[in-house]
Amino acid sequence: MTPSLAEALARRLPEAMRTDPEVRCLAALVSAAPFVPFVLLRDVRRAAVPLGGLAAEARLCESHLVESVAADGFVLHGTVRTALRKALREAVMEDGVDLDVAQLRPKMHDGLELLSPLLRIEERVVWRYVTEHDYLDACDRELATVVKGVTQERRLRMLEWASGAMTRLPADLLSAPSVWLLAQLCRVQDLPHPQLGWPEGALDDGLFLDVMHFVPQTVVGISRDGARLTLGPVSAQRPIGIRVPATQPVSVRVQWAGDREGQVVSGIDRAIKSVATGTGTVTIVGLDGRAVQLSAMAPGDNAPEVRDQQQVFDRLEDALARRRELTARPVRLDVGPHGYLVRLSEEPAVTAYMPLSAAQMPWLTEDPGMRVPEGLQRVRVTRVDREKQRVSVSRVRGVVSRGNLRQGQLVRAAITAKTVQGFLFDLTEAAGLSVPQYERVFGMMGSQDLPASVGWEPKYRSSRSYAIEENTELDIVVTAIKRGNRGLRVSVRPAERSDVPGGRLPEGLAVGDRLWGTVLEKAYHGIRFALGDEREDTGTSQTGLRGLVLNTELSWEGKWFFGGGDARDFPLVTGDRCELVVVGVHEVTGELSLSLKQVVEDPGQVALRTLRPGSEVDGVVMRRESDSWRVRLEPWSAMTTVPVGSFEGRLRTGTRIRMRVRHSDPLTHAVIAELIRVYTD
Repeated sequence: MTPSLAEALARRLPEAMRTDPEVRCLAALVSAAPFVPFVLLRDVRRAAVPLGGLAAEARLCESHLVESVAADGFVLHGTVRTALRKALREAVMEDGVDLDVAQLRPKMHDGLELLSPLLRIEERVVWRYVTEHDYLDACDRELATVVKGVTQERRLRMLEWASGAMTRLPADLLSAPSVWLLAQLCRVQDLPHPQLGWPEGALDDGLFLDVMHFVPQTVVGISRDGARLTLGPVSAQRPIGIRVPATQPVSVRVQWAGDREGQVVSGIDRAIKSVATGTGTVTIVGLDGRAVQLSAMAPGDNAPEVRDQQQVFDRLEDALARRRELTARPVRLDVGPHGYLVRLSEEPAVTAYMPLSAAQMPWLTEDPGMRVPEGLQRVRVTRVDREKQRVSVSRVRGVVSRGNLRQGQLVRAAITAKTVQGFLFDLTEAAGLSVPQYERVFGMMGSQDLPASVGWEPKYRSSRSYAIEENTELDIVVTAIKRGNRGLRVSVRPAERSDVPGGRLPEGLAVGDRLWGTVLEKAYHGIRFALGDEREDTGTSQTGLRGLVLNTELSWEGKWFFGGGDARDFPLVTGDRCELVVVGVHEVTGELSLSLKQVVEDPGQVALRTLRPGSEVDGVVMRRESDSWRVRLEPWSAMTTVPVGSFEGRLRTGTRIRMRVRHSDPLTHAVIAELIRVYTD
C-alpha cells in the first residue's frame, strides 16, 4: 500500500510537500482527524509505514506540516490538511490506490476513541469523503445526527463545534443539506458560518421543519398589480408584510391557478423578485410550511389584502390609544436573545413582538435558553408601525397569589425547563390558579437537591446535563414560599421515597425479578420499555407497567459502564424485546428502574475472580494519581493500580501495557499490579 500511495501523493501535492515519502503518507492518512492523538499516529504508522519506526513519527511532528503540538497530540496546518485530503481522495478515486480500509480502519479505533464525540463525527465524515465514491448521502446522515441533537435535545453548545467544523470540512461537503441546516442554526446563535446557497439533494422534511422552528422570522413585502406578484423588502411599493423564516437565502414557494406545484423564489430579503400570477388566488408558502392565501382581485382594483391591512392597523391604533387589553398566545416558544412572538386572539392575522423586558416572567425570561409557557396571556399594544408592519406588545401581569400551595405540600408536577442552577416546575395547576387572571407559580429545585447520578456532580456539571428529560413528571415537596418584588419564589425538593406511593415497587415485584419488555422509545439518557409478559418465577403478568433503563445499565462495556454513551446509539430499535432485571425505583421520576446488563454477570467481576498473584494481564493507562497509574484491564471495565516506577517517562493516557498481579480482591474490586513492559511497537 505505502509505495503506491507515496507515488500518487507526490504527483498531486505541492513541491514543498513532496519530500520524505513516509512522513507524507502518515500525514495524509491522519488528515481526516481535526486533532491527531499520538495513539492514532502510532497505530497508523504501524499499519501503513511499519518500517518507518518511531523516527517517522518524530519527523512528522517536527515538520512544517504541523501547526501545533500538545501533550497528547498535534494539529496539521489548515492549508496542509486540505491539500492532503484532496490528494488522498484523488489517489484513491483516480489512481486506484488501495488503502486496505478493512484492515486499517479497525487499527485506528483506539486513537479515534480519544477524540471527543463531535470530533469523531467530523473525522468519520471526512474519512467517508476520502474513501467513498458516493460520499454525500453518507456524510449527510452523519451530520444529521448533530442537527437532531440541537433541535430535538436543545444541545446548543454543539453549534460551537459546527461553526468551526464548517471551516475545516472539504468544500465539496458544504453542499450537503445537513451542512446548510447547521449554517442556519449557527446564524440563529450569531456564530460564524459560511454563506451557502440552496443545498443539493433532498432535505429530510421532519428535520427541516425542526430547524425552521428555531429560525427567527423576518418580514417580506408583497404587492400585486393584477398581472404580477412582487416580493422583496418591505417598502411603500410593497406595503403588505408576511412573516417567513429568516434563512439565508430567504425563500418562499408561490402557487397560483396556472402553476399548482408552485415556483420557488429565493433571495427576496435583499432583491426584488416578481412572478406572473394574474388576478386569481395566490398562495405563498414559507419554508416552515405556513401558508398565506391572497384572495382573487378585480382587474383595475386594489388588492383585497391592502384594504384588510388598513382596517387591522386602524383597530390596533385604537387599542393603543385606549390602552385596551387583548389576549395573545405565544407563537415561538423558544425565547430569542431579545424577545418572542405572540399571536393576538382578536386579530389572528397579526403576530406581535414582545420584548423580554415586557414579558415580566422571573426565572423564565432571565435565561435566554428557557421557554415561555403555552396558554393565553393578557397584553397591551405598545407600538404600531404601519410602514414597517410591526406591532409590539407588553404582558399585563395577573394577580400574584400562592393559591392552595403551602409549605411541606406533596405535588406531582412536570419539569418546565432545565436551567444551569436546577429544574423549574410549573405549579400553577397545583395551586388551583387560573391563567391569565393569576400569575403562574414556578418552583425551583436546585442542583444541590438532585440525587447523585453516575458521571454527574453539581459542582462539575450543569443541571441541563442531568439524566432526565423536560416534561417528565416528578413527585416534589414544597420547602419554601417567599414573596418578593419580582413575584412569588417557591423552592422545592424531590419527595422522599417513603412519602410517595409511586416511589415504591409495584405490588408483587421485588428487586432482582426478571421481566420481558418491549422498547417503547430511546432518549439520550436511557431507553423506556413496556412490560407486558409473564415472569419466569411467578407467572404473573405485569401488563401496563413501564420502566426505564439508564445508559449505565445498558451494558458492561466501558463506554456505557461509565455513563458516556448516547442511549439512542445503542443497538436496539423500537419494538425489540429484551429480558430485563428489576433494580429498584428511579429516585427522581418514580419510574421502575430496570437493567439490561445485569441479565448476565459482570464480566469484570468474572475476570477479577480468575486473577491470582503472578497472573499477567494487559491494560490501558487511564490517568495518573500521585505515584501510581489507574489502568483499565482489557477487555472489561475492571480497574487496577500500577506504581509509576522506572517507566515514568514512557507512560501516558492511552498507552497499552503488560502487568503482573500482586494483589486481587474481587469483593472490593481492589487490584494492585506491577508493570512488566510497555507496548511501544
